[in-house]
Amino acid sequence: MENNAQILDEFLLEAQEIFDQLDLDLVRLEKEPQDQKLLASIFRAMHTLKGSSGFFAFQRLEKVAHAGESLLTKLREGVLQLDPQKTDALLATLDSLRDIVRGIAEGRAEPVGDDTALLTRLGALTDGRPWQDAAPAPGLEAQDTPAAPGQNALPAPNVGDLQLQDAARHTELMAPVKISIESLDKLMDLVSEMVLARNRLLSFANHSGDANFSSTVRTIDLITLELQERMMKTRMQPIGNLWSKFPRLVRDLAQECGKKVQLIQIGAETELDRALLEGIRDPLIHIIRNSVDHGIESPQRRLELGKPETGSITLRSKHENGMVVIEITDDGGGINLALVASTALQKGLVTQDRLTRMADREIIDFIYLPGFSTKESITKLSGRGVGMDVVRTNVQQIGGSVEVATSALGTELRLRIPLTLAIMPAVFVQCASQRFAIPQNNLLEMIRFDPTDARLEDFYGVPVFRLRNTLIPLVYLGETLGLEPHGDHADDTIHIVVVQASGLVFGLVVDKVLFMQEVVVKSAGPLLKNTSIYSGATILGDGHVAMIFDVSGFAKRSGLASTLRDKDFQSELASPAAPVQSTQSMLLFDLVQMPRVAIALDYVDRLEMFSIHRVEQRGHQDVIIYGDQIMKIIWLSDYLENGSVRGTGDCDTINVIVHYHHGQPLGLVVKHIHDIVEIGSEIVLILPPQKGIIGSSIHGDQVVSILNVEEILRLSEVEHPLAAKQADSLEVNSGLSLETVFA
Repeated sequence: MENNAQILDEFLLEAQEIFDQLDLDLVRLEKEPQDQKLLASIFRAMHTLKGSSGFFAFQRLEKVAHAGESLLTKLREGVLQLDPQKTDALLATLDSLRDIVRGIAEGRAEPVGDDTALLTRLGALTDGRPWQDAAPAPGLEAQDTPAAPGQNALPAPNVGDLQLQDAARHTELMAPVKISIESLDKLMDLVSEMVLARNRLLSFANHSGDANFSSTVRTIDLITLELQERMMKTRMQPIGNLWSKFPRLVRDLAQECGKKVQLIQIGAETELDRALLEGIRDPLIHIIRNSVDHGIESPQRRLELGKPETGSITLRSKHENGMVVIEITDDGGGINLALVASTALQKGLVTQDRLTRMADREIIDFIYLPGFSTKESITKLSGRGVGMDVVRTNVQQIGGSVEVATSALGTELRLRIPLTLAIMPAVFVQCASQRFAIPQNNLLEMIRFDPTDARLEDFYGVPVFRLRNTLIPLVYLGETLGLEPHGDHADDTIHIVVVQASGLVFGLVVDKVLFMQEVVVKSAGPLLKNTSIYSGATILGDGHVAMIFDVSGFAKRSGLASTLRDKDFQSELASPAAPVQSTQSMLLFDLVQMPRVAIALDYVDRLEMFSIHRVEQRGHQDVIIYGDQIMKIIWLSDYLENGSVRGTGDCDTINVIVHYHHGQPLGLVVKHIHDIVEIGSEIVLILPPQKGIIGSSIHGDQVVSILNVEEILRLSEVEHPLAAKQADSLEVNSGLSLETVFA
């Protein structure tokens, strides 16, 4: 009995794989009807389904597969030619087979159903008799209108008013992952607990004088990191598993709209967590539907505009800074901003005075509002105003973001999705002796400044901070949470964590910024589950619990978004017409005995904080595992402070400026990172020249040293700082280049 169940599971898995492939192949065959190799592959797949169904005595499944196979036989032999009518029938056959197999998977027996209409349709087409379709394209929503007498039509499905119901047939769940999901989840939980235990051990090791204990903890740290990464890969699936359903969807939608559309897929091998893969399914469906229905013009209109009559939708995915970026681009007419604005005005969402001062980006944001649609009437595909609302809501629920760019040449939507929700990097902050975690994907930058700074202003009761050419509204964390009054910051240095969520950029004012660390996300529990400001919790190295902020929910809870909208807040500031002095943006940091050093932002890709125990030595070079790469560590103190005070002082962690050099990450170790500041472009050369320093400039009333990154990188190519000193000496004394000396 157990063996039979196992064989059935293998059949269901094989059937799902066949369905996924047939979805792609049948759409391809419609475009390339003369491809005999492809036609033969489709025939073999249908024949396999028929044979397997006969083995299990699934008579209904066998009968439908046999009818489809008969039509394919005539096409394969050249007796019949493929046309849209026959393609529709074969796709309808595929849908029917999928429904039967789904029923078998759910009930472990073949479901009862009447396939007479489909079998009659297939029989007529196989015999070469004419067939008149009264139903819409297979898989799309049908009207509840009966067929006219005498018409050969499939009965219209009884559909509800849900926007996605017509696309559900095209987006089945991925085939079961062959390892049970429960086993993977249990293993992931165990790895998560191991990460928490590792974090606690690290905190003990940092204060231990036992070298053997510290060495053992370091080994456990490395093993845990490797195990965590390996475990994460078992949860990963290529995004192509989801995309495989979309060619069929685009084909049917284009047919329904009377348009010609091709789908281009780039980066289908990009992997992300299977749970997130399911979470972005509906948003991608809605975006594709909008692209076909709203974006791509009719063939006649495209020819009038000098475009190819076939429109294009491009899906592109890639990994970028620890996130998955998905871009959906069409070459249609773009979003009609004038129509969006007038619709918003008619619906009372904005006043005429406010509308005239709104930027294009703000006007685009109207499309995300529930119930907002520019369609005058509701159709099968659009008009209900739920599409883009679903896109933003679903993406934000999984910690992602949505950006839109549009022009007369088309529209691009850019989705940024975390790789996983089980373990994520976060920055920890402190407020009134309590610690909280902020997801790194919401983090833009961190700032520290004096409360008497003239950049701190008031906007109708909302404190704002002038950051370069932008006004950043501030939310005092302690006041919002009821932990401390607003005035408690009056005499202290103010720490601001600049975050972004729901299209809003704002600053969280906290007491301290502590550290960055990968955290294991736990559910918030029944008491806090419905609290909008927390997305979960994590356990720190000392065993205490820290809540993880839902930044989007926090913005809503604070009332900041509605206040700024009511007060007509404009974040962008006009640049001064004639700046007194040209400046450039630089990152300001300290070394142990050399304060106020600046590096050009062109050399700053990321800022990281690592435990000192993660640094390994390979030969004379220090390295650290960084994602799936090995990052070379460069101690700036070796080059600027002669190595006498190497490192970052008395700290258990190191602050690292990550710079990608020829595609490889390099880590520049500093003591303390301050802020991004504007430094005067005029550089004063200091004599005698100092190695690793271009010169000095003035920031406020202080002198700042400008780092010579290219020289540091050149010197670091030599394996050891001592060798670098010797090389410098040789170069000065003999006039030879480094390349000549070490050839």
